[in-house]
Amino acid sequence: MGIYRKILNGFESRYQLIIRNVENFAEYVTAPFSYATIIILVCLWFFGSLSLGLFLAKTVLSKWMNPTYIEMENQKKILCLATTVEELEQQIESQTKFIEILQNVIQGTTKQSATTTKIDTVSSATDMHDAVKKDHAPAIQASIPKQTVATFQVSALQKHPSLFFPPIKGMVTESFNQKSGHYGVDIVAKDKEPIKGIATGIVIFADWSVETGWVIAIQHHNNLVSICKHCSVLFKKVGNLIRAGDVIALMGNSGEISTGPHLHFELWNEGIPLNPEEFIKF
Repeated sequence: MGIYRKILNGFESRYQLIIRNVENFAEYVTAPFSYATIIILVCLWFFGSLSLGLFLAKTVLSKWMNPTYIEMENQKKILCLATTVEELEQQIESQTKFIEILQNVIQGTTKQSATTTKIDTVSSATDMHDAVKKDHAPAIQASIPKQTVATFQVSALQKHPSLFFPPIKGMVTESFNQKSGHYGVDIVAKDKEPIKGIATGIVIFADWSVETGWVIAIQHHNNLVSICKHCSVLFKKVGNLIRAGDVIALMGNSGEISTGPHLHFELWNEGIPLNPEEFIKF
């Protein structure tokens, strides 16, 4: 018991730490303490440091110290990338199908040929197009009265003969006949008559086709596509925004299968041909 009593008394004994000036022995700091106080402070510092270290290891430092955390983060990134790639693949597939449908709609059964005759035809047609556009565009634009046409947005396609702005006013010489492969209507009007947009949309195709001549296609709301063929002049390019009533081209007689000046007009919805006369009054 004597030894334990001495140890206990040693812990309970109080001491004083004094810091003096060596020259005049003036006291600067006086700090009373005991061994028990020192042990308690050391224990508190140890457990505090341990707790702080564990907290940092589980939170901030876990990115560098915990292999499991790094692996989980990598798996999340891989999953996110895989999802993004899958979405992009679906978008590309949808766009590819849309482009194929659009090409079939515009080109019909036209097969590309590398013969010199067709190349010369395209070249001469392009030169003629530029010349006609330069000569007639100012006069045509000046002769067309300015019209204020409200932006048209369709919430659902409904059969109505005045649903869209007519691309041209004239006489229908051949109606829509899906069985015979005539997926539009042929309209006869004055030569070089202005062709107008039927509704708000964006030009997705504007180029030359050997069989159908100068062709312009416009993407509208609800996956609706309007196509004008056999034009003599195109005033719009791919990417241009079109409003209802805007002049987009001039009626003409371009293309090998054209039998005279007229407009061949088609309406397509998600790859399905529609009868234009059910939506437009020509």
